[in-house]
Amino acid sequence: MILRIEEICEGNFIKKVNITIAAAGTGGHINPGIAIADNLKKNGYNISWLGTPKGMENKLINKKKFQFFALSISGIRNKGLLKLIYLPFIVIISTIQAIKALKITKTKLLIVMGGYVSLPAALAAKILNIKLIVHEQNSIPGLTNKILSYLSDQNFAAFPNSLRKSKIIGNPIRKEIEQVKNPKERFLNRKGSLRILVFGGSLGAKAFNQLLPSIFKIINDKNKLSITHQSGENMFDLLKESYKGACFKVEIKRYIFDMEKKYNWADIVIARSGALTVSELIASGTASILIPYPSAVDDHQYFNAKILEDVGAAEIIREKDLEKKLISILAKIDRTKCKNMALKAKKLHNYNACNEVLKTCNALLK
Repeated sequence: MILRIEEICEGNFIKKVNITIAAAGTGGHINPGIAIADNLKKNGYNISWLGTPKGMENKLINKKKFQFFALSISGIRNKGLLKLIYLPFIVIISTIQAIKALKITKTKLLIVMGGYVSLPAALAAKILNIKLIVHEQNSIPGLTNKILSYLSDQNFAAFPNSLRKSKIIGNPIRKEIEQVKNPKERFLNRKGSLRILVFGGSLGAKAFNQLLPSIFKIINDKNKLSITHQSGENMFDLLKESYKGACFKVEIKRYIFDMEKKYNWADIVIARSGALTVSELIASGTASILIPYPSAVDDHQYFNAKILEDVGAAEIIREKDLEKKLISILAKIDRTKCKNMALKAKKLHNYNACNEVLKTCNALLK
């Protein structure tokens, strides 16, 4: 669908914007963008945002704080041949929309966070001779960022050996996550059931919702548990039904908006190993059991998880082995082991990505 510029601009205000951020689709792209945006705004920049009409960014972004523009592009992976045939036309339409948005906001610099919305946004920036920053969140870069790394003024990467000619700065993390208590303080005098936080990324994880309730019921006989489980939007009712009859405390959430409170609460996390999750586990200093998404491009979630496993801060389980291996791990784990793993994760926290991006924006806009 082609949207006129009057339709793609959220709100009826037009003001001068120095920097635009392009991020859409999943929390792994959006939340690092929000962290960057908040820090830039705090330091005197106005911010606009390029997203999509129906993506998760519409729920996560405060549109009263950031001027929002929706582009017509959407993801094409596993969407069929017809979507692939239409792709060049959608890219052209979305690039035109992005050009209009960048002109209206008088954008001086564009930051792209990877994913499908980044391509037309970056093409528009190059056509308008606007400075371009690329940030790659994963240990193995996505196709869009690989291409855009040749066009950018500065490439950033979260992890070593990722994007070409990039500076390693970690992932931008919201200040609330940075302020999670140190593991030594968190675990001091903590007693009672083992606290497990489960989340499958911003969209939930079907395998977790199907398998984990029954596994926890088995384990609770040997190792008393307390569970907080994020279901994702579409599986809340099914997950609620699966936990019926559980002899332990369970809190089920569609989406967790206060992750900092949950990291403070948890002894250990069971999660996918998206880039943002791994970075938040490092920043908060949290023990984890990571189940890489088996269909992730180039198996990048496994390599993300290896960063934590290699220092003893996480256990990795392949999804096909989930039931057998998770039961074995949870039967033996205790709070002391969780604390030691958490301390090892915290030792990896060496970067301040938001400040690195801010310094580069200041330099490019001189």
